Amino acid sequence: MEPAGKPELPPVKVNEVSEGEPWNVTVTGGRLVDAELPGIRLQTEGNRWVVVLVTVEVTAPESRNDVRETIDISGVEGLVEDPNLRRLNPQYIIALRDGEAVGYLQPSMPENLAFFWEQESTAPVPTEMTVTINKKTYRVDTLSNHMHWLDLEPRAELTVPIEDRRGK
Repeated sequence: MEPAGKPELPPVKVNEVSEGEPWNVTVTGGRLVDAELPGIRLQTEGNRWVVVLVTVEVTAPESRNDVRETIDISGVEGLVEDPNLRRLNPQYIIALRDGEAVGYLQPSMPENLAFFWEQESTAPVPTEMTVTINKKTYRVDTLSNHMHWLDLEPRAELTVPIEDRRGK
């Protein structure tokens, strides 16, 4: 018997909505940008930002503060990781409408966001990345016996070209 492999995720395209719970997600692009942006700071001078542009619409009936979990990226070398976290989280999530950091998102109000991951200056310049769109399940938490959004897992996947916008 051969070991079971990872199930293949349904593909989605750039600018195509991945519908589900507790959020709908549309990846609209990828960028590589310089460090000189207001309100955000690199951990190491000389590094750069890998950015994913996303529209997120909360489909759950309540406000959500777990926007960091909507997407993951892979296929980019040299991303700066926090050793205290289980996932490779973005360092910043910024609302494009006002340039402010995002905390909570409200139901049925799509928000255009930029997710920022720091990349080491010595890493190869990426031309594309894999973006995984995640989902959660609304179920009873066996510890608290209350309903919660749990079981973060991949829902869909796409390859996103990275536009090099450094110096622009």
